[in-house]
Formats: sequence, C-alpha cells, structure tokens
Amino acid sequence: MTLDEAGEIFAYWEQNPPAHLMLQTIARMLGWAPGRAVGGLPSVEEIVAAAPPGLAMSRGGGLGMPAPLDLDALRALNRSRADRARDS
Repeated sequence: MTLDEAGEIFAYWEQNPPAHLMLQTIARMLGWAPGRAVGGLPSVEEIVAAAPPGLAMSRGGGLGMPAPLDLDALRALNRSRADRARDS
C-alpha cells in the first residue's frame, strides 16, 4: 500500500468511521472503560525472552532440523566447482 492509498483510506474514514470505532466512542461517552489486563503488563525481560508469535522454536537442533550451514565449506565447494569448470 502506498502512502497515497493510505491517505485515501484515512480521508474516507474521516467521513465514514468504522462501526467498531463509533461503538467504542459511544460506549466511552456512556462511561464504559476497557478492562485491565489480568496480572499486569509483562516486564521488558519477559518480552525480550519470549518467542515471536506464530514461530515454533526448538533449541539444540530439535524437530529433526538439519544443522546450520557451514559457509566456509560451501565457499570451498563453490571454488572447487569453479576451478573444475574453468579447467574443462
């Protein structure tokens, strides 16, 4: 979405606000307030230590995943292939 397209959407919303925002505004005018989170907000350390949402993580190469690539070995393999192709 371009900035221009976003501007068009916001201009439309100024004239025709989304229904859920209108309902929330009316409810707040009548005294409603959203509830607070149970247990309070997490600490910064808890946020940093948490896995990204929707991402399955396993430490130590679990889940049958292969070991990380060895970049030096791949570069050496590519050099030897390039040398063989040049010599052919």
